[in-house]
Amino acid sequence: MTTMFSDLPKDLVEDILSRVPITYLGAMRSTCKRWNTLTKERILWKTEGRHPFMGFMMMQYKLCSLRFDLHGTFNKIELVDTFIKEIGNNLLNQVKVSKVFHCDGLLLCVTKEDNARLVVWNPYLGQTRWIQPLNAYHRADSYAIGYDNNRKHKILRFLNYYDRSVGQLILEYEIYDLSSNSWRVLDITTPTLEIEFYQGCASLKGDTYFFTKEKIVYDEAGDNYNPEPHDCLLCFDFKSESFGQLLPLPFVHYLYDVGGLSSVGDEKLAALSQPKRSSKVEIWVTTMIDPNAVSWNPFLKLDLGLFPHFNYLGGSFFIDEEKKVAVVIDFHTYGARIYEGAACIIGENMKYVRRKRLGLGEARSHIQGAVNFSEFACCSSYVPSLAQIN
Repeated sequence: MTTMFSDLPKDLVEDILSRVPITYLGAMRSTCKRWNTLTKERILWKTEGRHPFMGFMMMQYKLCSLRFDLHGTFNKIELVDTFIKEIGNNLLNQVKVSKVFHCDGLLLCVTKEDNARLVVWNPYLGQTRWIQPLNAYHRADSYAIGYDNNRKHKILRFLNYYDRSVGQLILEYEIYDLSSNSWRVLDITTPTLEIEFYQGCASLKGDTYFFTKEKIVYDEAGDNYNPEPHDCLLCFDFKSESFGQLLPLPFVHYLYDVGGLSSVGDEKLAALSQPKRSSKVEIWVTTMIDPNAVSWNPFLKLDLGLFPHFNYLGGSFFIDEEKKVAVVIDFHTYGARIYEGAACIIGENMKYVRRKRLGLGEARSHIQGAVNFSEFACCSSYVPSLAQIN
């Protein structure tokens, strides 16, 4: 008697599905109604009891998934199950993606067009939803995604550019509510702030945190006589639909310094900084954070002078507080081109440092030569969810 997939025990089915890469679950669902129901009722994403790290990145405007796991203890920690693969979503493979943001298991993808388009994607459920603009999108737009107290997901759109045709600064904020499928104009302004919506932003508890600084003011001759302001931390609170207070970072960070933010579980934020022309990298983790207050603890410090092949470009980094290590994605570059990616495991006081190639070739079989850094970006740790967007 032949055993059908539908006849397999539930525990075995769940174990099989938990080992399937998250971006390929859609194809698995179509093979069996029972499997489809299981994956939509609960999260089945684990690896032998461990919790793998997952993120997304773009290479030459193609969206790829990054996944790895940390195995071992003390100074024997190793990266396992490491891969980068181009996503198997036919809709997203048909467009060029220039930016990606994430919150609560949802990815907000921005297409590379003069009049950009937005699409929200839940990789776990395989759902996509195109977002129509209130009037029109602009290539200078910046975005963030979050949710309110009722877990209703929203998109923040920020437009800030100088329109030479009318001779004035255009500053607009709009918010989109996925539950009502509608945009609203927000009556808020940040005329004195430069907000880094992409390079230095991360989602935490439904809100989005950014690197930001006071705008540099120039005189009529274009000269600036004031010292460059350093970065602060700023939160957009999706519950109140407003910005919080300027919050201190645990280090001094300027325009051309390299840095980034990463969420640590559901309650903490990590911040990384490498000053320009310095080999020193430091990572701090919050002990308390909300839109109007923050406190920090040092996590680790690293001297890149000891590791000449390490080249952090402001991409993803991940924190494992239990193992007391950070995993930083770095790249071997020549000029503006990336020839090799690697994941570096860094321990406290540099007790252990491991470096494992990520194998960019696996995700770019259609790309010849190196990857242009201007067409490359990372997004930090992703956690799947059952949030419905259709």
